[in-house]
Amino acid sequence: MKGLNNLLRYTMYTMSILMGMTSCNRFGEEETIYARTVLVYMAAENTLASFYQDDIDEMMHAASDIPQDCQLLIYLDDYDLPRMLSIEKQQGRRPACKTLHEFAEEHNSGDTKTLRLAMQWMTEHAPAESYGLVLWSHGDAWIPAKTASQRVVCQDARAGSWMEIPDIANALSAYPQLDFILFDACFMQSIEVAYELRHAARYIIASPAEIPAPGAPYDRILKPMFAHTGYAEGIAEQYYREYLDGRVPIKGHTPLTYGVCLSVIDCTQLEQLAATTRTMVTKYATHPHVANLDNVQRYYLRHSATRPAYYDINGYMTRLITNPADYALWRTTLDRTITHRATTKEWFSDYTGVERVDTINYSGLSCYVPKSANTQLNRKFSTTSWYTAAGWQQAGW
Repeated sequence: MKGLNNLLRYTMYTMSILMGMTSCNRFGEEETIYARTVLVYMAAENTLASFYQDDIDEMMHAASDIPQDCQLLIYLDDYDLPRMLSIEKQQGRRPACKTLHEFAEEHNSGDTKTLRLAMQWMTEHAPAESYGLVLWSHGDAWIPAKTASQRVVCQDARAGSWMEIPDIANALSAYPQLDFILFDACFMQSIEVAYELRHAARYIIASPAEIPAPGAPYDRILKPMFAHTGYAEGIAEQYYREYLDGRVPIKGHTPLTYGVCLSVIDCTQLEQLAATTRTMVTKYATHPHVANLDNVQRYYLRHSATRPAYYDINGYMTRLITNPADYALWRTTLDRTITHRATTKEWFSDYTGVERVDTINYSGLSCYVPKSANTQLNRKFSTTSWYTAAGWQQAGW
């Protein structure tokens, strides 16, 4: 039924676009149907406000990598009025960042109503055959903002608000499935996030750990962002290469603090991964059993009663599944789901300093591991779609 609803939604949307191909847009120009439009949703009304201009400059530097039949839009909410921008190539002159529209009032960019507004503006004024979305801000994976002091993703500090992952999935369901979502935000490559967004995008590109404050190298990733094939893997690889090359300065830290962990999730494989995981969880993780987690990769090392450790999912499953044949089956499914993984040998944590990566067991995808002592976190975990789909409820957690 979900697939049928998506097909109907997409068909109706496509028909409306086709009917309008010969009409004029609100600016009085003949409407163009682009091959791909990418929206960078910059929720910068927070401590990252000093970084967005560098990223826009990188986009302008690489403007020649945007094909003529594609469009790059930026929804920017900083401490001025929010506005919609575009990166424009200008013959014989330096590329420009053009203001297409300035909104008349302040927005809460940590509210999915604003994400819907930006998506609607994009699909009305830059309709395309396909779309990509970058969510640029702070992030904290699947933790519900309403029940924790930590952010989820896209923080609006003035409003004191963050977007919940299920709310993002609901907001995006009104639009055609995205080719990709790139989270230029910390901790967002978690299985709980990916599974919630499995219908919203074909691919999810993100880090299971913190990312350095400079974030994605937009001068390197624009070219793969608009490629016909291999775009998700290309974005992740160029993002990784920037930090592998050590070209990104992090103020106040030594070169040892360069580093980034990344992966690409093929969302079409997530339901099969859930089914295989459910078999393993119900067989090996029945309450109150918890596998030995010593030395399993953790992407957040200052975990507490309200903050999970974000264990690497492969590192965890190597400890949970004791039968080699069962692990081989599960790992095959995981490898179909993660189409690309790349990591430097270490990354910098703002909480704990330089952290090393278990490159042998690295999957680039984090997961929550319930424990009897983690009453608050277990309760929050039980609200996720992954909790039910992966068999944790059946296992007694």
